Amino acid sequence: MRKIAALGIAALASSLLVTTGPAGASSKRTTALTTSLTRVGSAEGGGEPSIAAARDGTLYVSAPTGAGMAFWRSTSHGKKWTAGGLAQSFAGDTSVNVDSSGAVYQTVLGGPAVLDFLQGVVYKSFNDGKTWPQHGSSPLSSTNSSSQPFQVDREWADAWIPPGKKTNQARVYFSYHDWAPSQVWVNASTDGGKTFGLPVDVITDPVAEADSFCDTIPGGVKVVQSGSHAGRVYVAWLAGDPLNAATGCNETQLQAFHTIWVAWSDDQGVTWTDHLVFDGGLFHDASEIFADLTLDNKGNPYVAFAMNLESEFDVWVEASFDGAETWNGKADGTGRPYKVNSAPGTHYFPAIAAGDPGKVAVAYLATPFITPTLPNGKPQPNGDASASWSVFLAQSVNLRSGHPKWKNIQVSKKAIHHGDICTLGIFCLPGTNRNLLDFIDVVIDPSGLAHVVYTDDANYHPKAVVAANQRTGPTFGRGGH
Repeated sequence: MRKIAALGIAALASSLLVTTGPAGASSKRTTALTTSLTRVGSAEGGGEPSIAAARDGTLYVSAPTGAGMAFWRSTSHGKKWTAGGLAQSFAGDTSVNVDSSGAVYQTVLGGPAVLDFLQGVVYKSFNDGKTWPQHGSSPLSSTNSSSQPFQVDREWADAWIPPGKKTNQARVYFSYHDWAPSQVWVNASTDGGKTFGLPVDVITDPVAEADSFCDTIPGGVKVVQSGSHAGRVYVAWLAGDPLNAATGCNETQLQAFHTIWVAWSDDQGVTWTDHLVFDGGLFHDASEIFADLTLDNKGNPYVAFAMNLESEFDVWVEASFDGAETWNGKADGTGRPYKVNSAPGTHYFPAIAAGDPGKVAVAYLATPFITPTLPNGKPQPNGDASASWSVFLAQSVNLRSGHPKWKNIQVSKKAIHHGDICTLGIFCLPGTNRNLLDFIDVVIDPSGLAHVVYTDDANYHPKAVVAANQRTGPTFGRGGH
């Protein structure tokens, strides 16, 4: 490991205006991007929180914890948080999203019945998460939403209410990958998440299949809310390098993942078109951990990912403004991604949100230590055992120019984690550290302000879910559904 003393995180933070006063406190608008911190709630042994914003500005956070599907809401722009009801007392992976009516959806890995182990469930609340009276059934099960014969891992969902319809007619899409052929699947609902159809494989292109058969890491599902592609569904994933079959093709994530793919559907998830977003080439890896998908308020897709394209793991962004036909100006996966971070070191857990076209927020974890890599491009397990990690937020308001400028600020006042961050998911080796689980998240609210949620195991005991809420600086344009 090499420590970059002169250009470390502390030096970068001291050169920027970062506010750590009470969240939501009044402050004169300046050109400086500043945030304030609020403890959302106890992680209770869990982590990896996700966040969503409703059209009325209400924020929702979901996280898997030892107590089950932890859920919180804020009606004060993140200043105060209230715990909601437990949709389920057991929780594997979770995620949260909201439709345009304000109804809230939570997904969970593992359902209420014994046979739901490694299946997925979509819960729905009509009262801001106080209660969760609805969970989606599927053709082969009344208790889970997936009906997946190969079982489920890392699930996500999103919803869209067609014009003139209500939330009970929302189209809800449930995405994940499986434990056997490692395909990426979507179950679709046309009755607001009450019932879902059979899973549909989104990987249909022969080249995409050749890239993906060894292993996949799903990067989320998003539905275009308005405009010429309203109702279009996007799914993203990382594909495991088939040339590394000796260390992969077995769900360990030990092989490099250097290709990023999207698929889209314009017929409610019946058929899918696959497209290569970017190929970093052999000996480069993007599985630190997810390639995160988002849409701006016009439906343009963006993907953020970490990859060692240069001498370290940096955060990169690809964007499309023509319906996913080209990415960073290229149709063949060769569009050079935009580098987000400005300081050297190691950068993991990228999360992205967008407001107006080209106005993008990217959150990530960073340390000034440079993690060594294995010959195939993967991070060396436990190679960052002496690292201290902080949370950063980056903003670009001119990404459409093709030459975006980025403002990067440290949003956590102190380091939020010390030691290794294992990026092998559930196959992290004994002695490595997975305290934070696998990701953080960011959202832009309807007023155009960014909110980052993350797990902090260094400043809270037990570890806590924390929100960093933007107070000042250029806004991103309308976000949320």
